[in-house]
Amino acid sequence: MKAGIVGFLDKAEARIEGGVSSLFAKISKRHLQPIEISQAVKNAMDVAATAAGEDRVLVPHRYLIKVSDHDSQEVTEQLLKAIRAEVVAHASQKGYRLTGEIELKLEADAKLARGRVQVGSAAVKSLVTWQPVITFNGERQELKSGTVTFGRDISADFAIDDRGLSRIHFEIAFNGDVAAIRDLGSTNGTFVDGARISEVVLRSGSKITAGRTEFDFDLLPLTGEPSE
Repeated sequence: MKAGIVGFLDKAEARIEGGVSSLFAKISKRHLQPIEISQAVKNAMDVAATAAGEDRVLVPHRYLIKVSDHDSQEVTEQLLKAIRAEVVAHASQKGYRLTGEIELKLEADAKLARGRVQVGSAAVKSLVTWQPVITFNGERQELKSGTVTFGRDISADFAIDDRGLSRIHFEIAFNGDVAAIRDLGSTNGTFVDGARISEVVLRSGSKITAGRTEFDFDLLPLTGEPSE
């Protein structure tokens, strides 16, 4: 083999070895990126999502994030706060119902390699009871099972000073799982999410308008606390 060719091959081999060494150096020094942590938490949330009704999907609010000893030193409280905000936004975008305020706990795991992350969450209890709440005029009111009425007359369960309301304007019934609203022959009508109704099932986040008053309806999980 000619000396020129040998020299070329030696240089090529050196470049390859150098490239491989550089690649392994990059892998060994790889930093865990914040987006990888937030994505891992989102994935854990999606996996744990549990249907709890026609329009309700529950997800746990507590997540344990495991990273290597080295990476744990680089994950600050400020970074966890930013990740938490992304996770909350993800839950909102998916329409998930959280069982509480999002909690992220960081734990160093000597068994994990640098750049790796594992996320676990507690299981959501299958048995969930719901608390219907309605907010109007800046106040939130809890509703009990059964039927409650709304209107401007003092005989209504919720008497509201609004001349646009009929004496007994509408009622809401709740059977422990499903809530429904019915207009009681009001003059100005009852509207849910912008549509005039006679009777309709209420969903979490429904917007009710009657007279000049706006009502926000929601269903909150009471015993959806994740088991430890």
